[in-house]
Amino acid sequence: MVEIVRELDTLGFNEFPKDVERMLGQVDWGDPLNRLRVGVVLTFSLNEGRDEKYIRYNIDKLSDGREVFMIRPAWLNKGYDFKVCVEGWDDSANPAPSHPNIYSDLYWKREHDDSDSFEAICKAVLDIYEGEPADVVLEKYNDEFDFTVGRRPEALLKPLPWLFIEQDIRYWNYSGRDKTVGLVRKLHDGVPLSELDLYLEPSDDEAQLQPLEEIHETPLAIPNQ
Repeated sequence: MVEIVRELDTLGFNEFPKDVERMLGQVDWGDPLNRLRVGVVLTFSLNEGRDEKYIRYNIDKLSDGREVFMIRPAWLNKGYDFKVCVEGWDDSANPAPSHPNIYSDLYWKREHDDSDSFEAICKAVLDIYEGEPADVVLEKYNDEFDFTVGRRPEALLKPLPWLFIEQDIRYWNYSGRDKTVGLVRKLHDGVPLSELDLYLEPSDDEAQLQPLEEIHETPLAIPNQ
């Protein structure tokens, strides 16, 4: 467990501190996702001292009050990287959704629940990929979600904008958020499990499909499992 030296509630999705907004306002942004990425980096730069470590940013809440937060810096990387966490995702001190966790949850929903619900959550993921806030997307699709397995949809969707932003920063001039969304599109297209690359890292030898029973042991599982 890392030691958090400071906790901030100042970072909201697509809404930055006044000083950051003033700086962003000096540029005619052709790409709103690039404005979002630069705004996050500037917010970190203004909030953090050079000798500070492990600051927590509270960025959202689930309907039951559980926090969605990020920790900076991430301890396995350097620079502007961060770790996105959701309280109750697992029983670790810093409960961070991995991309294989999210893919696994979507896979089980595809296999066990009705196609309309799965179609709706894939559309929700792709809307967030395009830059829509999770709250807006949840309001748009929530009535179409009728799942019996996996985690609650909000637990999947609310950390997702920040996982996309993290990849936009980490893979700045490369794949960015495209690194994540390609596999979601394959799931949406019905690609079988044997053809999905559910790997934690390129060097891993075995696919990392999270067992459904393990998901259902978490506090964020759909009720009555």
